[in-house]
Amino acid sequence: MTQQLKGLIRSFLPRTIRQHRILGGSISGSKIVTSWHDYPGAILGRTEQALLQYFADNVGRGETWLDIGAHYGYTAIALSKLVDTSGRVFAFEPMANTAGCISRTRLLNHLQQLTVIPMGLANGGDLALESLYSTRGMIDSTLQEATGIKETFLVSRLDWLWPKISGSDPYIHGVKIDVQGMEIQVIEGMAGLLIQYRPKLLVEIHTGVSRPKLLDLIASLGYSRNGTAVEPLPGETVSSYADDRTYLFTPVSADVNRA
Repeated sequence: MTQQLKGLIRSFLPRTIRQHRILGGSISGSKIVTSWHDYPGAILGRTEQALLQYFADNVGRGETWLDIGAHYGYTAIALSKLVDTSGRVFAFEPMANTAGCISRTRLLNHLQQLTVIPMGLANGGDLALESLYSTRGMIDSTLQEATGIKETFLVSRLDWLWPKISGSDPYIHGVKIDVQGMEIQVIEGMAGLLIQYRPKLLVEIHTGVSRPKLLDLIASLGYSRNGTAVEPLPGETVSSYADDRTYLFTPVSADVNRA
């Protein structure tokens, strides 16, 4: 199905944001607060299937994971169930209304291990305000003025913020980044944490992001620049890095995570 056809179908779907039960997939039966217009794939349980399978195979009970660009919390639900109540998931979502929906989802699913942080991450000062356009409940730096509504939101460098919110155990086991074109800025702002803790790093790469600059940055932090596609496309090579696909980057050292 083409993006144009998907957009046409979406335009007819209900926009009311309310509680839904996820109908299929690995987290079926869980509840999510969203709308058919904004996130039909989450309600149906048909989206991010390869990513959720990666989580199932690689996320352990008691671990700490960061979901950066959590949208309505679909992947945060999956991570929270896997780390269980002995682990932690921090969901970063800059759009205030959407972050509020994740908080409602957290309560509906009794996910005490999930912490919702209603702000974005970047590479500037300790705290700042940014303005970008939004669509379907998410901030998107790739949007043009005519296609979205401009939102103002709070951003921070994770290197500065994490010591203030991480509690007594700052160790990070894994990071998922899906930030609609802001990948480089987010990674620059958490460079120190990536060097220190060397977590599993999953990055969805979007339109307009410089592949050479992104890969050089990742390599400079001690990760292999040869990312592995979570859901490979037919004929895809390690140098492809297609738009809107998630890639796993691993530390060069064999000592990836502590026991």
